[in-house]
Amino acid sequence: MDAVRIKESEVAASEALAGDPQSALVIAIGKAYHQAGVGSDQLEDLMDTTARAVGLEMQVTALPTSITAALGPGHAQKVVLLRLQPGEIDLRRLALLDGVFEGVVHHEIATPLAIAEIQRIGELRHAARPVLALVAYCALSFGASIILGGHVHEQIAAAIVGLAVGVVSIMARQSPTIARLFEVLAAFAATGIVSLYATFVHPLNVYVPIVAGVVQLLPGLQLTLALHELAYRNLVAGTARLGGVLMTLLSLGCGFALGIAVLGPGQFHVDGVFATAIPWYLLAIGVGCIAGAISILENARPIDVPLVLGSCGIAEIAYRLFAMLPGHQVATFGAALVVGVVTSIGGRLAKVPQAVLLVPGLLILVPGSLSYESILFSVQSNTADAAGIGINSVFAAVEIVAGLLLAQLFIAPTHRH
Repeated sequence: MDAVRIKESEVAASEALAGDPQSALVIAIGKAYHQAGVGSDQLEDLMDTTARAVGLEMQVTALPTSITAALGPGHAQKVVLLRLQPGEIDLRRLALLDGVFEGVVHHEIATPLAIAEIQRIGELRHAARPVLALVAYCALSFGASIILGGHVHEQIAAAIVGLAVGVVSIMARQSPTIARLFEVLAAFAATGIVSLYATFVHPLNVYVPIVAGVVQLLPGLQLTLALHELAYRNLVAGTARLGGVLMTLLSLGCGFALGIAVLGPGQFHVDGVFATAIPWYLLAIGVGCIAGAISILENARPIDVPLVLGSCGIAEIAYRLFAMLPGHQVATFGAALVVGVVTSIGGRLAKVPQAVLLVPGLLILVPGSLSYESILFSVQSNTADAAGIGINSVFAAVEIVAGLLLAQLFIAPTHRH
């Protein structure tokens, strides 16, 4: 039903904008950036800048699932409502769209050509090929288990879980039903695999491979983005995105609970995930695996892969260094500040959108593991620890937003996105 309504809104928008290329360009840019994962407050800024560049009056409200724009002067406004699926981060599209956006703003590209180029970018394949997707999910889970301090068997179990989640993701492309239950099925598979591994292969801290195995599904970045929108007083969008974060966590929690119901709670002792010292060479391997997986899953251009690796490395090194200081409680804030400043400078020097550099670094820092761990403890009726961990995850997200806002005071990015 959602697909039908989305299609109907697109048809209605096309009919309303027929013969008005300037308005069509503004809506096309808004839709393209929305589907590439840009936050609502940045999206409104981008559309407003585009409208002013083509001499168009506009008021716009962007939400995670829709864009509403009033185009033209007050006495003759056209109101366009687009229903949309929540956007997914796509580094390739962001980089290509930025080129079109710059051309429009600086009057270097004609409106019809810009619209055609945006349509071409929107048709680019986002999903990685099945084999690459499996490799990426496996590498991401393996790297995350290293960052979380897992030992050899926990790293192996996490890699197996990542492979299973990759299989479910490929099945979800073909089946809308599986797509809707993706988080539940992935968490159930992770719980089952880890429980069986701990029972028949080797004892382990089950929370490390469970969290690392589903790390790609954890809504830490969405939580940070929601708080960023709230910080910019985009209250409706931020609240709506927080609702999506909660639903994702509850779906993952349901999958975990289902796994315990089927296999029993025997292996799931309450240890949690704790920060441990990691040798530098293992840390380098973990960051490399995560950066490679992000490059595949977030659809980075080959030329941008070194930038993704550098961003992940800087974020992890900064976090580790700040964590060694007496005020280690604000390590996430310090790391986000460093990432924000470095990516602003790097975006100018490399002439790429800041998002291409910023998003990979944030994915290393975001508190997705904490938020999911809180749900795991809640399922096991350990509400005291669950509440404490949940508060810590929100605090970590607030630190990231504060660090990024302060970084913008030091060095303003070329575009806020």
